[in-house]
Amino acid sequence: MKILQPHKISGLLFDIIHEARQELVLVSPYVNLTYWKQLATALTAARDRGVRITFYIRHEPGNLVSKEQVQGLGITPQLVANLHAKFYFNETSGLITSLNLLGGSNSNSIEIGSQLETAEEVKELRRFVQQYLAPQELVKPLSDEDKYLSTAEFGQVLADCLSDQVDRRAQVDGQRDCSLSIRALNNTFTVSIDRPSQQLVMRSVVAGSEADRFAARHAHHFTSPTLRYEVRRGGKGYYDMLRATLALPLSAPRFNALTLPEKKQLLPHVADFLVAVRAFKDDY
Repeated sequence: MKILQPHKISGLLFDIIHEARQELVLVSPYVNLTYWKQLATALTAARDRGVRITFYIRHEPGNLVSKEQVQGLGITPQLVANLHAKFYFNETSGLITSLNLLGGSNSNSIEIGSQLETAEEVKELRRFVQQYLAPQELVKPLSDEDKYLSTAEFGQVLADCLSDQVDRRAQVDGQRDCSLSIRALNNTFTVSIDRPSQQLVMRSVVAGSEADRFAARHAHHFTSPTLRYEVRRGGKGYYDMLRATLALPLSAPRFNALTLPEKKQLLPHVADFLVAVRAFKDDY
């Protein structure tokens, strides 16, 4: 293993990417290539020539930019909680370094790196990935259904789900990725991610008489232990609204940026809420 001076680290990183023919593993907790276009181009070229790229980043709510940056390269990031290690290797050579794949780190920071010089050293790094990173991956190989859920607009996925399970005439419209309007079961609903809490909030218009009987009847219809239900009076020309709020915050402020498990969790929540509201309205 050979210690590298700061100005030689990025050169070796590019060599590893350009020389990859079958395998490229990138471990960088934080990624932002907005001002490092040359690296983004090299990674895209490796992907296009058929290199199998595995890209590990840190999983945390505040690291949405890293996820979006990797996805923007056409690569699905592997999310690992508490990731701090940084290293990069192909089938024959590798680099262990303090360098995250950030344009600022490359141009402004003093970094250190070690070049792997033998096949056994590369094999050791590959074993490290299998032992410590792969078991922690939050993104596993996807089924066709999960691929659709991961790549399609969430509004369209929700519309398909509601049409299949709730009301075949259901319509979902969204001018913004953080708020969706739903028409189903002869009622209007809104599903949104509130800021800054990043909590899912579902709303339904209710009549004044329905709001009046909410206290007496809500326990018969609104039963999810993970949702908090309440009625908020409109007054002065505004509708009364029935709200359901998911207690735990989501990982992102936009539906399309949520993790796959979160999207899969939200679909039944929304479907059940619509059905429960309809049953409540019909419970005279």
